[in-house]
Amino acid sequence: MDEVFDGLGALFGDFREGTVQELRRDDMLDSMLKIANAAEVAARLVNEIVEEHEDKMQLDDEGHLIIVGQLAIYRVDVNSFMGKFVNPFSYNSFDVVEVHPKSGLVKEPKSACVQVLHQENMPAYDLFAGYLLGLLNDEVSWLHESLSPLRRTLFQIYGLARSPLSHSLEQHYANTVSGEFDFKNETFTFEGTNGWSWRIHFGLPLHKGYRIEYQKPRQSWWNLLFEDHEKEGTGHYALCNFFEMVEHLSEAPAALKGASDWQTDPILLRKVAADYPSLAKSLVDKLTCSNYSPDDIYTDYEEPINGEQADVIKDLDVQVLRTAGVPLAHA
Repeated sequence: MDEVFDGLGALFGDFREGTVQELRRDDMLDSMLKIANAAEVAARLVNEIVEEHEDKMQLDDEGHLIIVGQLAIYRVDVNSFMGKFVNPFSYNSFDVVEVHPKSGLVKEPKSACVQVLHQENMPAYDLFAGYLLGLLNDEVSWLHESLSPLRRTLFQIYGLARSPLSHSLEQHYANTVSGEFDFKNETFTFEGTNGWSWRIHFGLPLHKGYRIEYQKPRQSWWNLLFEDHEKEGTGHYALCNFFEMVEHLSEAPAALKGASDWQTDPILLRKVAADYPSLAKSLVDKLTCSNYSPDDIYTDYEEPINGEQADVIKDLDVQVLRTAGVPLAHA
């Protein structure tokens, strides 16, 4: 193949001579070496991070890196990560990390799949460095939107009782929903919309879920919504765990107007509407439609609600229509 002359290279003092394929191979090699060099720099960064935080990061005899965070202790399989780096085609995410309580390592730890947001062209070890620092600074990172698996795992370990989670959880909810924990009485109170407040009772040993109460404007008392939300609700995802529940209720009752039975728990919707005339009136057309039947309501898992739940909804529908001022003859 004919040799080519690199005119631009010669003009700027970087003369290259060779065939088209030779020059292209040189470019490919140069790109690969740059990536390898960047990986070496990033690998040294990981080593420096571990060295700098030796009191919080130590390697055990099985090649796992023990990271002592503010909320828990993490055991990371470093060899597994490096195996993925050697063969990038097998790499699509980090392996699950062992999560141990802050009090020490346990024989049967919980696990979490912790993901790190990456940027294009970021060396793998840079990503790993961010992963390690995220676990080390877990008091900040665990509330990040993308780390819901870690939140669930930490909740499995500690629950809502006072624990290493409490401080950051109190700050987070004080800033987002004007929330306040009362650990003595085991309650969490926070703001909803339209002047409503919500109160969640935890630490109830005979309950599967939480007791949920609400307070309307100018009320000094609390109204019971659910004595045990897991037993009395339909299992809707909006109430499936503490974080989703607080987010959902903090937008209520306003967000319940126009919400379908897919978007909220249908029992919660009707319980609130039965005590909130404007919401009740917004449901009248639906509840008085000729083809409406509680037996046809499906859960968010695309399964029909059970007969007992349908009967509860039928009774609540009557209360909602009464609150809306609809004559019972039309109910």
